[in-house]
Amino acid sequence: MSDDNPPELPPVEGRKSARKRVILRGKVIYNEGVFTVDCRIRDISEGGARILLPEGQVIPTRVILLDMRDRLAYECAVAWARGPEYGLKFLQKYSLRGELPPALVYLKGFA
Repeated sequence: MSDDNPPELPPVEGRKSARKRVILRGKVIYNEGVFTVDCRIRDISEGGARILLPEGQVIPTRVILLDMRDRLAYECAVAWARGPEYGLKFLQKYSLRGELPPALVYLKGFA
């Protein structure tokens, strides 16, 4: 007996790189370090991350995300927001162990 329905295909994901589920401590920084918010990094890929903020916390559309474990800083644009979760698109990546552009040297004080 043959089945006339084609097999169901898995959903197509819009990411260009694989997402890795993690639970990392992070910080969202904006206004040149004037404001910081602790967060949890829940998923991360080469192109972005999903973060969890404290309930009721909001952030602007451009931020710096610090990965406290790996001492990495990402310049980010907010791609989406759903309640306390935010999707961030990485625009640039920096190691806090190396040289930073002059405008971002203040980040060394957070790591």
